[in-house]
Amino acid sequence: MKREICVFATMLLVLLVTEICWAGQSLDTADSESDPQWTFIYYLAADNEQEFYADNTINQLLAGTAKVLNHPQILVLIDRLSVPGTEMFEIAGGKIVPLASNDEQNTADGAVLREYATYALGLAKYENIAFVMKSEGLSWRGIGRDNTHDEQVEDQLMSNGDLAESLAAAQSLAGKNVDILVLEGDIMAFMEVVYELRDAAPVLVASQSKIQPDGLPWEMVIEDLGETPARSSKELGIAITDNHIEYYADKGNNGIPSGDTSTNFAALTVFDLANIYDVRDAHMFWAATTWLLFDDIYNILPHARDLAEVGGFGEVTDFDYNFDIETFMVESLRLIEDEDLSFPKLDEAVEAYLSETDKLVVYEKNPADGFKLKAARGLSIWYPPTWVKYDTRDESDEVFGSSMYYEDPVIDLDWIADSNWRSYLFEYFDRADANLAGNGPDGDEPPKPGVFDKSK
Repeated sequence: MKREICVFATMLLVLLVTEICWAGQSLDTADSESDPQWTFIYYLAADNEQEFYADNTINQLLAGTAKVLNHPQILVLIDRLSVPGTEMFEIAGGKIVPLASNDEQNTADGAVLREYATYALGLAKYENIAFVMKSEGLSWRGIGRDNTHDEQVEDQLMSNGDLAESLAAAQSLAGKNVDILVLEGDIMAFMEVVYELRDAAPVLVASQSKIQPDGLPWEMVIEDLGETPARSSKELGIAITDNHIEYYADKGNNGIPSGDTSTNFAALTVFDLANIYDVRDAHMFWAATTWLLFDDIYNILPHARDLAEVGGFGEVTDFDYNFDIETFMVESLRLIEDEDLSFPKLDEAVEAYLSETDKLVVYEKNPADGFKLKAARGLSIWYPPTWVKYDTRDESDEVFGSSMYYEDPVIDLDWIADSNWRSYLFEYFDRADANLAGNGPDGDEPPKPGVFDKSK
């Protein structure tokens, strides 16, 4: 994440006040338990192949607000592939109320998100605010592709750092806080993503799996909020997760082509980001402890990693290496014990990590029939099997929009700078691969970074 945050000119704030009055919005807060308590702000970056999915979300919002008299305030920005320009509107009482229109914008640009979020926060009626980022998710690479902003470039992708930076800036400018951030995109519940977004909102909701075509069941969420408007951020995240599981429970391969989803991928996790630094420190302690044992366990770890895979190639992950951290650690200890080996310090490191991650992952659910998600426990990490797979610069420009790799300075993942995961991976590749560092037939192994003192 870039550390500098650009600040809008004060004229923007004047514009906000003008727009609030123009739109006829009131900033009065709810005064009874039955009154709405939440404002939902949607950023539908659908200038890509997922425009249909964005329309599904809008239809659910229309249906929900038509049914529920005391529905939350709903503000939406959508950027479509089919038509130029972006539209901002409110959904109230089952109807779309236009707010503003703009010429074609690059909704993969953090500046566009920052401007809209600042504007929408200025319109927010209620103190409790949810921000929903809906688009194509590409894990640590980012979310929110834009395919038509520039004829010279096929598409662009918003990095997670840009999302975090822009949303934080908008909150500062508007003087209002986002209480929960929902990432409605595929495979975004990655350690690298969660860590990057640690300052964007106190509560985060994301999936280790796919977001299926119908999207999150916002109609059900609105109905639940109508019954119990006063929910905390965590309670709202849990309600969204439970609704998600319930909605897709009967939508598997049920013989109805229009209703089939082939496989139930409805996994969702609620994170309390207040604990992220303790989890990072526990992760570093575990990685440093494991590093010292590589000579004894390097041939066990690949098996543990494979048992921790969330989904399968071409199913959930599609192009990624998606492994659940908790499952990997637990399976590592089990396999080590099966080999009649014992490392008390590693047991201690795993126990410390699991204790801290239980505070980060406050709620996680995946389907009972989700055989592709049997390893899911809430939080994944990018764990490629070899150095060749670690270096993704040659891996499908068409999928990513540009050549992106784990240490790409444009992506600028804080996790790489702040944790020792990169060092762990380098040593893992040296042990797990047949050739030693730099001595392979193509000289393609990484140099040892030498971060840990292995002589101790």
